[in-house]
Amino acid sequence: MTAQRFPSRVLIVLIALVGVAVVRAQVDVTKAAGEANPSLVVTRFEGSDAVRKKLVDTLTRCDWFAVQSSAENPDYTVAARHSPGGQEALDLQVVSRKRGTFTLRATAPSGRSDEMVFRAVDDLLRKAFGIPGLCNSRLAFAVAGAGNLKEVYTCRFDGSDSRRLTHNGSISTEPTWGVQNRLLVYTLYQNNATSVVLVDMASNRQKRLSRFPGLNAGADLSPDGQWAAISLSKDRRVDLFVLSAQTGLVARQITKDLSAESSPCWSPRGDQICYVSDRAGKPQLFVVAGGGGSPTRLLRESDEAVSPDWSAVSNKICFSTRLGGQYAIAVVDMADSSHARKVVTNAAGSWESPSWAPDGRHLVCARRGQRGRDLFMVDTWHGRLIPITQGGDHSLPSWSELYQ
Repeated sequence: MTAQRFPSRVLIVLIALVGVAVVRAQVDVTKAAGEANPSLVVTRFEGSDAVRKKLVDTLTRCDWFAVQSSAENPDYTVAARHSPGGQEALDLQVVSRKRGTFTLRATAPSGRSDEMVFRAVDDLLRKAFGIPGLCNSRLAFAVAGAGNLKEVYTCRFDGSDSRRLTHNGSISTEPTWGVQNRLLVYTLYQNNATSVVLVDMASNRQKRLSRFPGLNAGADLSPDGQWAAISLSKDRRVDLFVLSAQTGLVARQITKDLSAESSPCWSPRGDQICYVSDRAGKPQLFVVAGGGGSPTRLLRESDEAVSPDWSAVSNKICFSTRLGGQYAIAVVDMADSSHARKVVTNAAGSWESPSWAPDGRHLVCARRGQRGRDLFMVDTWHGRLIPITQGGDHSLPSWSELYQ
């Protein structure tokens, strides 16, 4: 199984099988894209040294500040106080050269100080930049084990608190978050058949959302959670359909041609779907209305383009594109009528399956190297690469929205 979501993989699986709404306001996170991160100094900290270290590490890893031990006239100074107890609290007094002085307070039950720190930094990001934070969120991804079996895991944005979500003893892959973290869907390859499984994350109850004869793969939930866009192989062709997320019944067929379509992702308003099709002779990105209609090709470049994801915040689509024999991550701004792509990874390795962070600036993707695949956070403004996992075989990540 390759880590990329594109029609060639879908067709291989299909041949084998034939033999047997919530509208989120967008924020402008691009106006400072050319600027360096503002400097920040933690001038005073009262309380646990472990919490102090976690605060500094999180302020650094979120990649919105240039955190320094000292600086002349920094853009931000932070004085913090940690109060332990049955309900831990972290109070921040922040002085900004542009925004003046403000205070923030984050709490969490005792023993969950990391969550408290993540909430505090996310609150600071909202106040400082007017964007959703990314710290108190989770990643879902597939991990390969013995016999090329795969299970779905989740972890925090820094790679900590890894948890196994599935125990299917088969191939569980392509996880995708939906409906403000309440739901997650993934593709299950088991007993020579495929199905799409819907997970209630609060109860961890799982049900088969789609198990039609043939291929069921690559589902993506609409912003309001009512619909799932999915690849199905009805009539021995791979087309896109929209199902009811409650009943699994087909609501409408989106594409109907001889090409193979896969990897659908919804626009922020749920009125369009971006997907991959080989109708141009190689995998390319197309956009179609959520109710169906005539699709339009997204990019002017002819390079192979796969694995799209559409940011609800910045209205940009990230994807993996084949350049010089390997894959790189690129981004296209849907507000720019030219739809010119910007390549954001230039380091060695094959970069695959990107997914947007809640802040609309960063994304997570997998890098395929000689010894497997690991997850990285990518700054789409400046190209910084921040490791999330180390060792093993991690693929097909999906970044959740914030946990409140």
